Order: sequence, then structure tokens, then C-alpha cells
Amino acid sequence: MKMEDLMIGQRWLLSMSRILLLLSSVVVVPVGTMAQVWTVLAVDPKDDGRDPSLADAAQLSYRYDKEQDLLWFRVSLYGKPNEESLGVNIAVDSGADEAAKMNWWGANKDFQFDKLVTVQVARESGGYKGTIGVGDAAGAIAKNFNNLFQNNLEIRVEGDSILIGVKRTEVTEKMKMNLIAAVGSREQWNDDIPNTRSVTVDLSLPRPARGLREIDVNRNNFRFPSDYKTLADHQQPLIIKKGHGRETLILVPGVYSGKQIFDGFMARNQSQYEFYVLTPPGLNGTPARALPSEATGFGEFSWTRRLERDILDLINREKLHKPILLTHGFPGSLAAEELAVQHREALGGIIEIASMPVQFFPSPKDPTRKTRATPEERVEIVNEGWAQKWFKYVTHETWESNNYPAEMFANDPVRSEQVRQQAETALLPVKIRYLCEFMASDHSVELANLEAPLLALRPGFNERLLADSATSWFKASFLDSWDAFSKNPRIQLLTIPNARALILEDQPKLADDGVARFIENVSKAKVQRVQ
Repeated sequence: MKMEDLMIGQRWLLSMSRILLLLSSVVVVPVGTMAQVWTVLAVDPKDDGRDPSLADAAQLSYRYDKEQDLLWFRVSLYGKPNEESLGVNIAVDSGADEAAKMNWWGANKDFQFDKLVTVQVARESGGYKGTIGVGDAAGAIAKNFNNLFQNNLEIRVEGDSILIGVKRTEVTEKMKMNLIAAVGSREQWNDDIPNTRSVTVDLSLPRPARGLREIDVNRNNFRFPSDYKTLADHQQPLIIKKGHGRETLILVPGVYSGKQIFDGFMARNQSQYEFYVLTPPGLNGTPARALPSEATGFGEFSWTRRLERDILDLINREKLHKPILLTHGFPGSLAAEELAVQHREALGGIIEIASMPVQFFPSPKDPTRKTRATPEERVEIVNEGWAQKWFKYVTHETWESNNYPAEMFANDPVRSEQVRQQAETALLPVKIRYLCEFMASDHSVELANLEAPLLALRPGFNERLLADSATSWFKASFLDSWDAFSKNPRIQLLTIPNARALILEDQPKLADDGVARFIENVSKAKVQRVQ
């Protein structure tokens, strides 16, 4: 649809449902009325406002209608906006050197602005009354918040969000500006986004290839296409049996494994081990399980625990005696750790290859962001923040531009890009479901007290990658995050130098030797217990 057609349609809709407010409109419309691809500028913790009964900002985004030179801002809330009383400010540093500025009066007191977009209205006598417009610092000081332009904004309430459209030239003559947003009621401010510093909108920049932050609120990534055929609950996932050795290994690929992750390992060791490769439903071209209802939180770990059942069913069906469970990343790593706690007798041990244990989430109650979130806080952050405000709407392009880079996978750049592309062939709802359950998980207690033997094969990467700001997170995620559990004598950490996530391919001998020693030690301990 062309932008001109879209705007004509919007005007027609407004003419049918207009609520007169002075010379402007506040319109409550169904979600998805507008074509809504937005660029996210900032996210905000829940319950960090002054008054919990007032609007609590969750996300700030924008989009630019170049043809009309109209700048739209979208402030999403935790919960629905109070249609009886709306309060939104966009404080802008326009970049004009000569402009008089003042400090913002909310929590983000260090931010200085020279233009202020204001919507402060309340429902009265069947309509809305209040202040709408754009002012400058002098107007804000005099509490004349729309001293420059009055009733010039387009305003919509859509779902959990308040949308404000303003002509760019009414806030700045430039294409770049810094800003913050604030929400509350008509009478008072309550919450800033962001809480510190500001965000930058630069309309002159090209669309980025990496780090794209676009969402489309007409999407729903928590549902499959209507014609998608899921794996029935009574059906087993894809399981392939290979090898004829004495020791049994169950191999579980993960979301960043690709299709051939275990092929070389099995070919090299087919006389030593018996292999069962169990592919988590939805990965590597296999059908996914049905998605839980949207009311089911990610802290229920619906797919992870169903994968645990798949593994247990395999063990029981094939009458496997204490097999070694070897996983490559999540979701297999999460399932393995829970099985080791809940069904210790079923497993001989666990080998986690290139997995990322508990990732740090800051507690929303600590403004310094240094305190680790509790498991309950973690689940709430994922359910109400990341899932509902970001992953539900994220586009394919945004996902790929922020997901695992090719440099993470293998030393061979051709192979690395091949695996990256294979990993991305999974449907977006599948990747999001597994990722959100991983993000919501916190196995700190389980790993610290784990009684089953566990070998963590960590990719050592190389100095150049770990020093590069774009890939330095590899160290925190794949290496450092395991250090917290090194005190548990049951957990063995083995770092494979000059290897990336595909450790079994980058350093096959070192990896095979590490696996063999671990299995040999597990077997000896098993014999000793029998004797």
C-alpha cells in the first residue's frame, strides 16, 4: 500500500470516529489500524514510576513519514492507557545552538531540552479537554506548554500505546535530535523513558544492516501461519540412530547448531559410541509442537519441558541404561540440566557444548543495574517486557540483523555463514519460543548443586574476536558465565582454544579427546558404584 493511500484511509477512519478536542483529536482505535513499522528507541523497567496507579512506560519508538514530514512517536505502557486522563511529553533537544534550554523536571533531570511536545487531556462532558501542542523552554518555565503551536498534533490511543504525530519542523529544523519521553496523567508526571541520558533520532542515516530495531505491531510472532502443520503431542520428534559402540550418547542440537553439527563427530566415533540424535521440534526443518496459548507465560517452559519428556520417552522406549546426554546449546542444555535434577537416575552424565548458562538480568528494583534479578523477576521481565513489547512484533529483518553473527559459528567463514543461514531457516515463532524460555530460565541453584557429572566444552575463540567490541560478548556468554559454577566438583570446565561454537568441527581432536576422557571417568565411577 502506498503512503498516500494509507493516509487517505486514516483520515476516513478519523472522520468516522472523531472526538472533538478544541481543534485536535484524541482517537481510540483498534490495534493494527495504521501500518505500523516502528523503530524502537528505548525500553523501560516495569514499576519504576512515582505512582503505581498512573501510566508506566515500557517502550519508546518512532517512525517518520517522509512525504508529509510527519514524525510519529509511540509510547507503549505496561497495561492499557487510562482513557479518562492522558499525559505524555516528548522533550526534545533540537540541536539548535542558539536555543534556550532547561532541565527536565522528572527523574531524568540531567536532560536539557528546548522543545516540548505536550498532551495533557482529561475526558469531560463526553469529550476531551486539556493542553495539546508544542512549546519551548520559556513556555515550559511559564507553564504555557504549547506557547508555539496549539492543537497541532495527531493523537491516537491504540492497545497498550499512545501515538503522537507532529510535524518535524515544529520541533526542529534539523534531521537529528535527542529526546526523552514521559507519561503520567493530565495533572502530573509519573515515569520517564529512558531514565538516564537520552535517545537520538537521526532521520538522515541509512537503514542499518546490523542492529536494526524495527517492530511491526500488525505481526504476532506467538502464532503460526494458519496453514502450518504442527507435530502432534503424541508424535515423537525426529530421532536418528547411528553407531555401534558400547557407550550410548543422546545428541541434541540447538537453535544455533545447523543441520550437520554432529555428522563429523559421529563418523569419527561410530565404533566407540551408539548415537541417538534427537532434534528439538521446529529446528532443522522438522515440524514444531503446537504453540501454547498466549496466556501461558514463558516461565512455564512449555517447550523445554516437552523436550525433556521426549528425551525420557526415548530412554524408556529404547531401554537405555544411563546414557550420556550431549547437547549443543539451548534448548537441549536446559532440558539436560532439569533432567539431571528431576530424573538423576536416568542419565549417566551431561556434556554441554558451546552452551550459555545463566545470563545476567539486572533487577528492576536496583537503579544501578548491578543486582541480579530473582528468578521471579526474570520471568516477569521476559513475559511483560521482552516478549509482549518486542518479540511479539519483531520483523524477520530485525531478528536476523540482531541474531547470532556468522563470526560466532566456525573458523571457516564459508562454513560459518552456511550454518548461520541454516539456523535462520526455522520459523520465527519457533526461534522466539525457544529463546524466550531460555531467557526466562535461571538454573543457578540447579547448577551449583548439581550431582550428575557435567562437562562444559567452552569455545575459546581467539584474541581478536574477544577484543572486538562487536563480538566481545562471546567471552561473557560462553566463557565467563560458567565460572560461577566451577566450585561444584561435579562440573568440569574445558576450554577448547581457537574454536568457535562449532567446537566439534573447529578442533575435532581436542573435542573428541575431552569427550572420551569424561565418558571414561563416568564409566569408571559407574562400575565402582556397582561393585
